[in-house]
This record gives sequence, C-alpha cells and structure tokens, in this order.
Amino acid sequence: MTQIDRLFNEIDPDSGTFSFDENVARVFDDMISRSVPLYADVQRSIPMLAGLLEHDPIRVFDLGCSTGTSLIHLSAMLPDRNLELIGVDNSQPMLDQCQQKLDSLELPHRIETICDSVQSYNFENASIVLMNYTLQFVPESDRPALLRRISDSIRPGGFLLISEKVAHEQPAMDDAVVELYFEYKRRQGYSELEISRKRDALENVLVPLTTGQNLQLIHDAGFAKAEVLLKWFNFATFLCRI
Repeated sequence: MTQIDRLFNEIDPDSGTFSFDENVARVFDDMISRSVPLYADVQRSIPMLAGLLEHDPIRVFDLGCSTGTSLIHLSAMLPDRNLELIGVDNSQPMLDQCQQKLDSLELPHRIETICDSVQSYNFENASIVLMNYTLQFVPESDRPALLRRISDSIRPGGFLLISEKVAHEQPAMDDAVVELYFEYKRRQGYSELEISRKRDALENVLVPLTTGQNLQLIHDAGFAKAEVLLKWFNFATFLCRI
C-alpha cells in the first residue's frame, strides 16, 4: 500500500529520468496529494459534475488513472448511479497499486483497469473522460490527435476534465510562480534536496503548456466550450464540452 513520499531523499536520478515505476507507485498517493495544489478539490468536483449528467449508464474513461483515486471516489460518492468505470494507464506498477486499493474496498461498481498508452487505447461512447495530470506527460506532437479522438468519442452532454501543470508566457512571471510552488512544497514537508532532485528528474519528461495554449488545443480538437474550472498559480483544471 501507499507509503510516505521520501523518494527523492533516497534516490538521485539523472535529469529527465522520472518514470512511473515501482518506486513511484508505492508512494504516489502521498506524492500527488502533497505536491499538487487543489488536488482534493479536483477529486471532489468529479462526482459532483458526473452527478449532473442524465446519461444511463454514465461511462467514464480515466486516461492516466494511476492508482484509481478518481474512479474509486466516483463509485463511492455515486452508489445509486449506473456507472461504467474504466481506467487506462501505461504503468503496470501503478495499476498494481490500484488493484491493491480495490481489493481492500467494497465498492458498488466494478472498476476495469487496462494497461495501455492513452495514445493507442481505443475508447468510444464516453460520458466522461478524465485526464488529470496526464496530458503533460504525452509528447506535444501527440496531444492534438489524442484530444480529437476524445472529442469524437464523447456523447452529447458529456464532458472532458483536464488537470495540468501550466507554464506562463513571460519568463519572469514563470520564475516567480515556480518559486511560489516550491514554497508550497516546503510547507508540505519536502526538503530542498527533494524539490531539486524531482525538478531535475522531470525535466523534459513533464512538458507544460500555457493556459492559452491548452485552451487552443482543446478548441482545435472540436470542443466548443472550455473553461478554467480551477487554477492555483501553475496548476489548472479545464472543463471541456462539445
């Protein structure tokens, strides 16, 4: 099960070597809850938005589902809705952690997990597509086609929810916001060594776009409506509808 994240106290990775391996998977839930501002608010918003849909069943694809937190939360918060819950992730260690969590819970819905890349997995007839902190790890050249496939798959009335780390167009502003983020991580108990090592490991692996660039990608993919639902400095959540 999940352990306290002390990963970058224990290892000193080379630049650009971050991967969702066994070491990351065992601490991931603690890592993301302490590293991503408004993470709990994003999780709370998902079943609230899903509960507004009139679809039956509500078919949910969580692309980059990691340890299944969003799908588990959906099932627990909407026990009386007819939910089809499907999680896709290209990391088997992350899905193994997800299965451990599922085995320890009694949920009202079955959650299906699939080990595949979000670029190649074939999904259709979706009520909801979730991409929380996933698109930023997809190569930029693959993002337009992926978003287009998502828009083509969503049923009328459904939605796409994207959460991302975002950059700023002005370098000086970007530097200031990054420092604010590092201060946030210090308040969460991360040391300077951990912050520095993780930043080095993610270099060229996590590639953020600006808020404007993300919105343009979303509109170009066929979404008529896209709003910034939540934003905290360099993290944003986008609600997208056809």
